[in-house]
Amino acid sequence: MTKQAKGTKRNQSNLIAFLLLLIIVGIFVLLLTEYNKQPEDADVYIQAGHEGRIFGNTGSVSKYGREIDWTVIVADEATRILRDAGVRVIRAKADRKRVSHIKLAVSIHFDGSQHACKTGASIGFNHASDRSAAKEWKRLYRDIFPFQWMKDNFSKNLKYYYNYRYTVASDAELVLELGEMSCPAQARWLSPRLEYLGAVVAYFMAERIGVSGVDKPRFRP
Repeated sequence: MTKQAKGTKRNQSNLIAFLLLLIIVGIFVLLLTEYNKQPEDADVYIQAGHEGRIFGNTGSVSKYGREIDWTVIVADEATRILRDAGVRVIRAKADRKRVSHIKLAVSIHFDGSQHACKTGASIGFNHASDRSAAKEWKRLYRDIFPFQWMKDNFSKNLKYYYNYRYTVASDAELVLELGEMSCPAQARWLSPRLEYLGAVVAYFMAERIGVSGVDKPRFRP
């Protein structure tokens, strides 16, 4: 066999291998797409705001920390406590696009402002049926959070939060803004209490869906 013929055969083999790889990748993408089309059922849904993003809207940043890190700590602790109590939890990152059927959904966030200390804690929801759960959360968190509160849905991002389209909740879908991390006083209060706030979220969710075994956490002054 001549060198030219060997080269041609090698090129043909490389082309076949490349086409096979494309077919395998295509099948994988198709299967993944079909999987994501199937709704997932659970008791509750907990999303850590901005988690998983490396560009685009990656959340607020201050000298006290990054929102993308804080939300994960809160969401993970809430998830751990609820799962220990036998609650089925969908623990979601920022861009999870699979539809979820649950009783209660919360998305964890911390606010940021160009002008420090202009905001505080707040809550977002997009339907009147969510109002009862929103009021219950505010009653609980107002006794804990010693700073100002904003009115419900004070920004468009709260009322029209993108993730509402992926959660189908029999009780409520809420965005919990736990405070302004760009405000030094609030950030200094929040940063050592992130796991505690996760426990508060877990207690709220367990109470809301009627699950026992999750105690109200003791306040950390």
